Formats: sequence, structure tokens, C-alpha cells
Amino acid sequence: MKNLKLQYQNFIKIEPNSVYLTTDTEANKLYTCTTNSIFGYDLLSFKQVFELNLSKKDLTPNGEVEITGLQFMLGEEKLCVSLKHGDIVLCSTVDGEIECVGTLDCEVESMVWSPDQEIVLFITNRATAVAMTHDFDPIAEIEVGADTFGEGEFINNVDTGIVIDDCKIKIVWRSDGQYFAVSSVENGSRKLRTWNRDCVLQYTSEGINGLESSLAWKPTGSLIASTQMKAHRHDVVFFELNGLQHGEFTLKFERNSVDILKLEWNADSSVLMVLGEDRKGSNGPESKKTYLQLWASTNYHWGMKQSLIFNENVNFASWDVENPFDLHILLQNGEYYKYTWSWEVDSSGVYSVVDGCNLKLTPFKYMNTPPPMCAYQYKFKSSVKTVTFLQDFSTPDNLCVLTEDNALFVFSKEGNFTDNDVETEMVAAGGKGFKTTVGILKLSAKFMLSQEVKGFNLQELRHLVWVDQFTLVAVSSQTHSDVICIFTLDFVKSSYVCEPIKQVSGQIVAVCSVHIPEKGSFTIVQMHDGNVVKYEIPTLYQEPWLDSRGSPVVLSNICSKMRVCSFKNPSDDEPTYVLLSLSAQKQLFLNNTVISRECTSFAIHNEYVLYTTSSHKLICISRSSDISDLEKQHSNAAFSTDHQISCCISRTVERGSTIVTVTPNDTKVVVQMPRGNLELIHPRPLVLSVVKRAIDGICYKDAFVLMRKHRLNMNLLYDHAPGLFMGHVNEFIAQLDSVDYLNLFLSELKDENVTETMYSQYYPNTKLGIPGLLTTSVNNNKVNLICEKILTVLNAKENNKYFLSVLTAYVRKIPANIDQALGKIRDLKENSNSTLVADGLRHLHVMVEGRVLYREALATYDLELALMVAQVSNDDPKEYMPFLNKLQQMELNHRNYEIDMFLKKFSHALVNISKCPDRFADCIELVKAHNLHREALRLFGRFTPQYKEISNLYAEFLTSKHAYEEAGFILARCDNHKRAIKCFVASCNWQHALHSASHLNYSTEEQELANSLANALMDKSRFLEAANILDREAKDPVSSIQALIKGRHWEDTLNMIRTHKLLDLVDSCVLPAIQEAMREMETSIKTYSEQFERYFNRLLVVREIKKQKQLHVNLESDIASDFGSTVTGSSRSSASSRASGRTAKSRRKQERKRFSLREGSRFEEEGLLQALKESLTSLSTLRCPLQSLLLHASLFHMDKEAESLQSLYHAARSVSSKNIPNIWVLPDSTSLNATGPQSTVNSILSSRVGSTAGEPQSFADLEVFIPP
Repeated sequence: MKNLKLQYQNFIKIEPNSVYLTTDTEANKLYTCTTNSIFGYDLLSFKQVFELNLSKKDLTPNGEVEITGLQFMLGEEKLCVSLKHGDIVLCSTVDGEIECVGTLDCEVESMVWSPDQEIVLFITNRATAVAMTHDFDPIAEIEVGADTFGEGEFINNVDTGIVIDDCKIKIVWRSDGQYFAVSSVENGSRKLRTWNRDCVLQYTSEGINGLESSLAWKPTGSLIASTQMKAHRHDVVFFELNGLQHGEFTLKFERNSVDILKLEWNADSSVLMVLGEDRKGSNGPESKKTYLQLWASTNYHWGMKQSLIFNENVNFASWDVENPFDLHILLQNGEYYKYTWSWEVDSSGVYSVVDGCNLKLTPFKYMNTPPPMCAYQYKFKSSVKTVTFLQDFSTPDNLCVLTEDNALFVFSKEGNFTDNDVETEMVAAGGKGFKTTVGILKLSAKFMLSQEVKGFNLQELRHLVWVDQFTLVAVSSQTHSDVICIFTLDFVKSSYVCEPIKQVSGQIVAVCSVHIPEKGSFTIVQMHDGNVVKYEIPTLYQEPWLDSRGSPVVLSNICSKMRVCSFKNPSDDEPTYVLLSLSAQKQLFLNNTVISRECTSFAIHNEYVLYTTSSHKLICISRSSDISDLEKQHSNAAFSTDHQISCCISRTVERGSTIVTVTPNDTKVVVQMPRGNLELIHPRPLVLSVVKRAIDGICYKDAFVLMRKHRLNMNLLYDHAPGLFMGHVNEFIAQLDSVDYLNLFLSELKDENVTETMYSQYYPNTKLGIPGLLTTSVNNNKVNLICEKILTVLNAKENNKYFLSVLTAYVRKIPANIDQALGKIRDLKENSNSTLVADGLRHLHVMVEGRVLYREALATYDLELALMVAQVSNDDPKEYMPFLNKLQQMELNHRNYEIDMFLKKFSHALVNISKCPDRFADCIELVKAHNLHREALRLFGRFTPQYKEISNLYAEFLTSKHAYEEAGFILARCDNHKRAIKCFVASCNWQHALHSASHLNYSTEEQELANSLANALMDKSRFLEAANILDREAKDPVSSIQALIKGRHWEDTLNMIRTHKLLDLVDSCVLPAIQEAMREMETSIKTYSEQFERYFNRLLVVREIKKQKQLHVNLESDIASDFGSTVTGSSRSSASSRASGRTAKSRRKQERKRFSLREGSRFEEEGLLQALKESLTSLSTLRCPLQSLLLHASLFHMDKEAESLQSLYHAARSVSSKNIPNIWVLPDSTSLNATGPQSTVNSILSSRVGSTAGEPQSFADLEVFIPP
């Protein structure tokens, strides 16, 4: 689907009658020769730099020499020259010295070197080939006409007819130098023979009638090309290595009118050159012409891509050995041309393919036709030279064609011009019998570019660009520079004006144009040195093309394809225009910045730039991206081909795919495989862009159909613009106008916001913007909100058209409102709409699992509806009919109870059974079985016997759960105070126990109750409450005072003694208790102090042991590093990996042992820290009771004992506080900073090893390492 276009050409005037040509690509030099002289030329300065006349070198007695071969020797700066009389000469290109390296005893007809220049073959006048090495040592002499078949014998049928043949022997090497083929005449017909590198004959074909001498071996394959004159046509035929014919195509010459001089493939095997000349006498000697045609194959069809016609003889034509699209041509009159070609895609909405005199067109917007087929084609009288489309987006399909005879044809849909030089032919669907639904382009005008224009050569036009309807820009070549010119077309007179004309220094290699609103049209020109220049139309005012930073754009490589593209960031006021360029090295430039180093093709869509890569990906760059960000992220020298920025979206394509065309304002992208077949794809970014545009335009039907076709999530219809959707639900339903479409939308609803999750990369401005995040944005009310809005609209409609959609909306709610959906069906059933009821039930059965739907139908208590649902489910009637018949015979409340029990809706069942007075026993069993006491209490009156019975049951249940206080309240509510007292006593709630006792009029029992409550409170160390009960309820102040003394409430004790005037108890009870408390306090302080001292000393010992172990490990690490040992993280992680398999039981056991104080245990340090922390905490808790104790001791003149106890406590606190910094120490800063400018490899390894050596430090419980 590509056309071959002339990128630029070089011209040098050299010595006339030059016959051979060879190049030094490294030095950019060209060497040619005449019969006896060699000339060298510099391709940069276009000057002659070398000349050598061999006739003056005494190579023959008479001084006459004839050169039969010329080859530049790579890396030696020498030319190898074969002379007809048999000498082989090496000529230095530096000083012109010659050296005769060998002589044959016969005449040399030609010389052919292998591609690696290791073997050379000389064709002699004895029909032999002499093979020599690079150093000209003989290998073998073979007879190319030997009557043998070789190692792989093959026989072809032969036609004995004889045609005209030049009888020349032709040799061609395979590109790897392992084989060479020879074409020679034997017994009146030509044969192909193949030899290997060792000059051993491999294959021989039988004589082939009409086969000609031209020969070419495909570099990237096993095909050998030649030409064959047949009875009715002239063909290029292909042979395999073994001589089998393998394909052919017909040349566009009349039979016996042209002699084929040469065939040659370019270096990448993409183009086959055919060189021919008019046969003598066919058109007269005065009109003899030479033809050079370039052919290419796609989908096994050969098409002529370019044709050059010369009025002079072409003495030499050959492809460059390194640059596959450089073609060297040497004319007899001394003109040398180097043509540089490039592949180019000519398309807009219509795609064009050049095939000789035919131009094939296909509108890919409407049809996807692979080559060589097409929708229609134009047939011209001469071959097509170049094609260009109008750059105006209002009429992008208008076409301009330049033919070989310099005729310019303009085509448009409104064309009505007639001309006999062009014919339109329909090709699609056979071309006949079908009506054309797509408008084809018709001829609008024809211009003959034949008039003479000063300073501009109309015969050498290239880079034709159609800027606007009346303006064309073209480039023409001069001797050492190019000229750019503007053609102004007059369609009425079929004339043109060629001005202004501007000569540029250097060569133009690529041209494109752009129209910038409010600024006009511009032509962008790329020079051979990489500079990019912008010319204003029509003045041709010149200025450099600038990038976003204001720097001139200079491309580092020649780019054959250029396009101008606008980027419009939402934050910018005006779009930014950038230049996209693609080089032969697969570099894609955005102005000066390389954004891809593996680009194989690119195209521009309305909202994206698309390009394919050699790693088989299609990448889309949003045209709303910030250009400065694009350039910054790719300007890094370490840019990787795998690098993708946030605005790039990629997808995988088939291997070798390249973009053919992108349909404007659509989702279609046509890609072509290497073989030539086409594939139509719809990249997700393009689909999303069209969908978003449709939603913004409230074209929900278009968006929905596109999303359904490409399987996009329907939530996007809402998530793209929630407010817009909710405000246009009526339009949404009206546009869809389909129950199925609406059901599909409802069935895909979910609370997830797909613009922040599934399609986040297409919404870069959303909050998340990163696909795959676990913390997705979820709107918990989205589905219900949409369903409610749709239900509001649908329920307002009078007809039942959207009845199924109403059911879907109810079911899609979260949670699903199946009962309301069934209610809608029940309402219809009551209105005798049986057909719609059946449809609704079937629809629900699809959306809801059958058993769930059956249970929901039973929950409506409508047995008829339940039966209909069961019948829809296709279950066996034996499974549900007996149960439904049984229910039908029951009383209403009992039936509802049985249904609820079947559905396990026990709360509802309780309500229904409570309405059956004769089934209270079943109610009690239900309450007991499912703990429905609270619900049951609400269903019965407070003064009913049922209420009391359920209350007692509830109290028994709470008592079994040890909830005595709650049980007491429940019993008190139903006036069962006797049992309530027991529950309150068990929960130590003495206030409510006494309150319940007052309802029973207790007298003697009240004191016993108070004593029992007091004893229970003292067992729980609640001495103040116990003393209060003994004093107020039991009237026993002495026991109350004893309770206060036991709880060490000294102040309350003295107040109680004063209140009841029991002062004698001070000496008998209070003073002995204070003395006893002081002895206990002294013992506790000493115990805590001793524990602290013991644990502290042991902690110092443990830490010293760890320090010694670490030093020992560090020493071992230093020794190991001296011997080249390497410490890796894997060896340290093995212990932890083994521990990962512990069972839960063993982990709990480890938790208990974490603070073990056993000497030598793994966690002894942590255990000591915990013990020290507990000792300090216990010592701190003694402060308040000690303060009260000391005050009352001094009150009773125990000053000496109080002072001693206070000093003991202060000493213990002082010792512990002083040692806290030594117990809870900060980590060593040097261990935290193992790296740095002063660190070495050994020190870093030692710190890493030391940190894990010996007993590893565990931070399982961080509280241990925090001081109290």
C-alpha cells in the first residue's frame, strides 16, 4: 500500500562514455572508467579528485588497453581493474600507483566479486570462469557450459524454439557469498547453473526457451530473477536455487520492442530494478530510448512503482550496496545521477496505490480492500509519477496526479472534465452489475506542465504538495541545488502560473504543509543537513521552524516522512504546532526530540498521534498532551524504547504491522502486514474519544451502539458525565428506544467509577489516574441512584413497553428489590395481563437464580404467584406442589408462619404465630430456638401472662450467659422481684437488690441481704461500698469500720468513728492497722528494689555477651572478605524463612516465652526489660497509698517510723531513676549509618552482618523498648 517517491537526486557531469562505476561509501567518492582511463569524483564537492590513464602504464606492448571490470576494494583504498588482454591490476586511489597482481592466458570478458570480496570470478572468452581468492590465488577454472547437471540433478521440459539472444555469460552471487549462478547459452537455449563457494556445481536447469541473459539474485531469499520472451508477452521469471521456476510477472512492454539489459534487487529486496532499451530498428534509430523501471511486490502481486525514461544510453545502473534506496545511473553522455527513493503512504480518506499507468483507489472509510484489489482505478496513457491529496480538511479526498509525460490531473467529487488520456474503471465486486453507493473522484482539470519556466526544470518535479484548492508547491533539481516553486492553478482555462521561484542552498529531502488559522498556509521543508525551514504561502518568505522552547529544529537524521500536527492542552489558549518526522533508522522525532527509537510508521488522528514499533505495538499519544512535558520526558539521554509516559497508551499488534491510514473522526485504523494483507482495527483510545464526544453531545444512542460493538463497560455512559446523564435520563431512554438496550445498560451497572479504574488512563485528569489501584473510587449509591431515576421515568409512562426494564431496575438495586419486582408482576396478574406476567417471570428467572426467586415469591404470601414462579423454573412439580397444597389448607396466619419458617425468616414467623392464640406453645419453642425474646416481648402486652412467661424465659437465658444484672432488670419489669434480688446480688448491684427487696416488704431478711451484699463487695475489694451497706442497711458501724480499715481508707475510717462516737476503736483497731500497713509497705519497697537491682545487673551482663559475639562475627567477616567471600542477603533470610512455617499453636507458645527470664534464652534481654519496667511501674503505684499512710502515721506520733519508710522509698526511686538511661539506650548511630564517604565495602558488610549476628534483636513488642 506504499508508493515509491523520489526524495532527492544528485547530478555530476563526468567523463563521457564511462562504462563502469563503483563507490567508496565511507569517503563519499565515486569511481568510473572509460575504455582505458579511471576517474574519481567527490560526491560532496561534486569535483573530480582522481584520474588514471592505464594506456600510459606500459601494460601492453602497443599501449592499448580495454577495461572490462572495476571494483573498489573495501578498507584498502585500491581499485581492482580487469583488462581484456588478461591482466588484473590494483590501482591505489591515494597516489595512483598500479600493481599487476595476475595475468590470465586468455581474454577477460567481465569480473564479478563476491559480496564479501573474498572470491572473484573472471569470465573469459573461452566460456570459462576463473575463480580466485582475495589475494588472487587461483581456486578453480570452471566451464560454465559443461554438459553436467551437478550434485542436485533437475530436469525441466524444454521448448526447442530459438529467439534472439546476446549470447553473453552472466554471473550473479547470492548475498551471503555461498553460491553463485551462471546463465549461459547452450545448444540454442539458455541454462541456469548454480555453483557453491568451492566452485562445485550444484544444480543445472534444462534449456529454457526465450530465457534472456539478465540475472539477479534476491538478497533476502533464494529466488533468482531473469527475463523471458514468450510468444505474446515479455516476463520477469523467478527460479529457485535448484532451477525450478517459481513465479513470474509481465513487463509493460510490447513483445520484441525492448531488450532487457539488467535486473537488480536493492539491498533490502523490496524493489526490483528493470533496465531496458528500445530494440534496434523497432522505433527508428532517432527515437531510441532507455527505460528504467522499479517494481515491488505486495500480496504476491508485482506493480511498477516508478518509471524513468532516458533519451541517452544508460551505460551503467546499479543500487547502492549500503543504502537500499540509492540508485546510481551513468549515462553515455557523461551525466551521473544518484536517485534517492523512499516509501510513502498516499492517503487521506481515500488510499492510492501506483501500479505503472494505473492508479488504484480505495475509500477505507467505507471498505477494507487489500492490495492488489481496489474499489476503482484510473488508467493513464503514461506511468504515474507522483500523487498528492489536497491538504484542506474540508475536501480531504481531492486528488492530484502527475504522470511521466508531465501531465497534471486533478480529481474531485464534483469534477466534470473529460479527457481521453485517463479512464476510470470500477474494480470492486467485479466492476459490473452493482450500484455505486460511494461517490468516486472525477476528473476536474488537466494541466500540461510543458512550458519553459526560467530557473525551474519542469521535467524534474518532486515533492508535490497540494496546499489549497488553487495552489501547488513543488521542488525541482538543478546542478548542485534545489528550487522550490508555487503553482497557481486556473481551472477555467486549464493553465497555471509558476511563481514565485526560490532557489535554496542544498537539497530538499522532504516537504509537507500546514494551515494555521489566522496565520495562513505554510510549507515545511527539510534540508539535506537536517535543518527545517518554514515557507509562507504564497510569498515563500523563509524562517526556521521552531520547537516549543523557541529553538530551531535540526533533525539528526534524514526523515523521509514529515507531518505537522497540533497539540491542544486544555490549559492553553491556542494549540501548539509540532513537526513529526520519521527517519529510516526508525526514529520518530517530535520537533528536535526523539520520542521513539523503534517507530515503523505513524499517522495523525483528530485526537491522537498513532505509531507502530518494531516491538509490535501500536502506541497512541493524546493530542491534548503538554508538548513541553513530552519533550522533557523524552529528552533524557537514557531514554528507553520501553519507556512510556502517562499520555501514551499502547496495544499489541501483529508482528511487522504498519499503519496504512487512519479514518478521520472515526475509530478505524488500517494496518498492513509484511506480506501485504490488511487488517482493520479499532484502538481503544480512538473508540473512547468518539464515545466521549457522543456523550458530550447527548447522542446516547450513538455512544451506546459503539460501546456495545466494542464491548466497553456501560457504566461509562454515567461516569463520564454524571450530572449530564442524570439531567437527560428521559432523552437517554427515548434515544435508546429499546428494552433490550436499556436492560443491557442496567445489567452492567456497578458502584465503581470506571473513569478512575478501568479507563483511568483515558482520563488523566481524574483523581486516581493509575489503572489497577486497589483503592478504587466507589460511589456506594450510584447504582441505586440511577435505578431510582430510571424507575421514576418508566413508571410515569402509561403503557407497559418498558415493563421488563422496570423489573431489571428493581433487581439491579443494591440490595436487589426482588419483592417489589414481584409486586409489579402481581399487580399485572390482578389486571389479567397473563402474557406480560409470563414474560416478566421468565425475565426475572434469567436475572435471579431460580430457588432465590421461588423463595422471594413465597415471601409475598401469594401462593398463586409462587406456583407460577415454580412453573417457570422447570423444576419437578413433585418438589413444590405438596408443600403448596398443604399451605393452601391452612389458616392465614398459620400459613404465613409456615412460609416464614420455610424461608427461615424467624422474626416474621414470630409475628405471624403470635396472632394464633391457640399456638402459643409453638411461639415459645420459636423464641427458645432462635433467642427471639426481645421481639416476643414487643408483641405481647405488659400485663398478659404471655409477657411474664417470656420475661422469665429471657431471664433464664441471660442468667445462662452470666448477664445477671440484665436478667435482674427483666425480672423486675415483670414484678418477679424475688428472682430479681438473686440476680442483682450475683452482679453486686446492691442498690437495685435493695430496691427489689423493698417491694417484698423484707424485715429480718433485709439485714441478712445487706450482710451478704457487703461480703460479696469485699470479695471484689469494693470496701467503701461494703462499708456503706453495713452502716446504712445492716446498722453495723463496727463491721463498717473494719471494712474501711481493711481497704486502707484511713480518712473514711476516722470519719466513721467520729460519726458513731466509737473512739475506743482508734487504739484497738486503727493504730495496729497503721503499724501493720507500714510494715507491709516497707516489705514491698524492699522487694521491688531488690528485683530491680537483680534484673539490672543481669541486663548489663547480657548486653556485654552480645557485644562480644558481635565483635567475634565482625572479625570473622573481615577474614572472610580478605579471601573474597561474599555475604548475601539470602543466607541471612533463611532462618526467617524456616520460621514462616510455624503453626498457630507454636506461635502462641512463642508469645508466652517472649519475656522469658531464663538465662541464655533468645529473648532474655526483652524479658529483663519487661521485668524492670514492671518493677518501676509497681514502685510508682505505691506513691499515693504511701502518702496517705505517712500522713496518718504522723497524726498518731509515729514520726520515726514514717521518716524511715519515706527515706526507704525515696532511695529506691532515686536508684531506679538514675539507671533508666542505662537501661533504655538509643541505638548506636554508627550502626545506623553504615554507608557514607568514610565507609568501605568491608565496613558496610560488617555492619550488615553484625546487625544480624548472634542473637538477633527482635522488636516484636516495641513497648518493651520504651522507658516508663
